[in-house]
Parts: sequence; structure tokens; C-alpha cells
Amino acid sequence: MKMLFLSVCAALALGLAAGCSTHPKSLYHAGDETPPVFLAGPVAVLLTNVDGFSARLTASVPQANGGQHMVVGDVIGREGRLIFQPESSVKGKHARSEGGMFFIWNEANHSGYVLSDPLQGYAPASTSVEPTNIVYDSSSAVEEPANGHPCRRMDVVVQSADGASSRYRIWQAEDARHFPVRIRSSPGPGEMILDFSDLRLELPPPVLFAPPEGFVKYDSPVALMNELITRQGVIVNQNVRTIEVVPNAGGNVENWRPAPPQ
Repeated sequence: MKMLFLSVCAALALGLAAGCSTHPKSLYHAGDETPPVFLAGPVAVLLTNVDGFSARLTASVPQANGGQHMVVGDVIGREGRLIFQPESSVKGKHARSEGGMFFIWNEANHSGYVLSDPLQGYAPASTSVEPTNIVYDSSSAVEEPANGHPCRRMDVVVQSADGASSRYRIWQAEDARHFPVRIRSSPGPGEMILDFSDLRLELPPPVLFAPPEGFVKYDSPVALMNELITRQGVIVNQNVRTIEVVPNAGGNVENWRPAPPQ
């Protein structure tokens, strides 16, 4: 019955597309399912120096073609585990059905999950990057404010199990338990800059760091993305109607950002 329904939806999509000059925009792209480098790379270990936090992240990250890509979203952390929810370009009533991916990461295990709220699904993800040690160069430390905080700027080296070393300059907030409110990698084609604002040092509930109850498990992030792209083809003539095929899983991702202090 499910396959028949999908076939009918696909046929309807083709029929409407043939008689309409307006083509739906592409919502999902291969590669969107890849955990961002600031989660799956060595820099993530620098975000584990406080027990719990939430913050707004604005990041400039390198692309494969040598350019830079701006990423904006919310980050929370609890005892070495991280969540990143990118800001969605989809607003209003379509935000639930056309939203993007989000990510849960366990830095200690170098693994996590890629999740999709529209699909009500998740897939396990991992990386071969295994940071083992952080070396702080206190001789380079200077006082320099960043993102509204008085900071101590210094250079650090993150050493990994494979012998690789990654160098960063960090701005540790003196008024926020030395959380790095700015992180900058070595200048060059692969330069990365992370800026954190709206920082709150609060311990988020542990239930957030696992896939929501009712989410369907996929074998891999690629399998999850392929399913999203396939279903994207069923969205026809958005100016008239949107056909949504969402598994009846019952899970839901709620806004986990803590409320501002009263």
C-alpha cells in the first residue's frame, strides 16, 4: 500500500510538472548530510571545556573548491556531547516539512547522528579523526576582547591519534569559564573561523543527545539523504500545493534553546 501511494504521488508529480512552467526549488542536496568540520574535526574537542552551554554560532568554513561557506545555527553541549542545528532558510508553515539536517555528536566516541525532522529519521555517523591531546601555548597569551567578552587570546595545538597536529588561535572568555567564544584555524585556503554569541552556561537535559523517540533509523547518512531527495521529487508546484510523505513515527524535535533569564 505504501509503495502504491508513493507511485501515485510520483505519477501525479510528473503530470503536473508537464503542464506547469514553474519548477519546485531544490530543497536537499547531496553532501548536506555530512557532519560539519567543527563537529567531526579536531576543533570539536576545544568545545568540551565546560560541562554545559548553549550558543549561537556563525562560522566561516572551507569548501572543497577552495572557497569559504558561511554557516549559522545553534550549538549546545553537555559533558563532551554536542548538538548543532543549522539555521533553516525555510520559514513559516513549511519549516517543519522542508527543514534541513541537524547533528548530534559525541566527541569522546568520535561519532554521532545525522537527523532530519521532516523525514523523522536519523542515521549513525563517525569520523576517523581522534584528538588525543591539547597543548596550550601560554607564552602567546594576550588580553583581547571578542564577541562581547573580555578574553585571553592564545595559540593551541590539537594532537590526534594518527600523529597529525592542528593549530588554532582561541579567544577564551574570562567571564564564562574560559569558553572559546572565537576559534580561528591557521590562515590559508583551509582557514576556519568560529564565532559564538548569546552564550549561556547551562546544563541541557541529557535526553536531547539521542535520536528522538519514534525516529526511524537509516543505515547511513547517504541513505537518509537519498530518501529525502527522492521525496523531494514528490513536491509539486509549490504555489498550489505540497505533497508531503512523512512516516507516521510520532517523533518530534522541539526547540531546545533555553529561555532567556527573567
